[in-house]
Amino acid sequence: MRKLRAGQLGLIIFALSVDGAAAQYVFQAPGQAPTYLRRTPDGGYVMQTPGQMPSIATPKPGGGYVVREPGQMPMSVTPLRGGGYVIQTPGQTPSYAIPRPGGGYMIGAPGQVPTFVSHLPF
Repeated sequence: MRKLRAGQLGLIIFALSVDGAAAQYVFQAPGQAPTYLRRTPDGGYVMQTPGQMPSIATPKPGGGYVVREPGQMPMSVTPLRGGGYVIQTPGQTPSYAIPRPGGGYMIGAPGQVPTFVSHLPF
């Protein structure tokens, strides 16, 4: 599976979980440029860091989103029953984002060491 920065994936999952509670968020990790996440009229999201091409999340008819990044295959983000998400690029092994009891998500593919995305401060 192509590597998405854990922070970007965390932002996408956070955006899906708030489901339109706000029109725009700004996230900034120490020492990095801010990333802007804004809601689109069709219920999707645009995520962009100044000077970079945007990533676009478009709603899927059956639930979830298709995330498109310039120069990459589209990635499907589908909610799981009971919480969490399946994240998959066509032809690749899926990754799973599973909510942690204390908050945040554990993100990883079967047989790989997971990444942990802690609470976002919102």
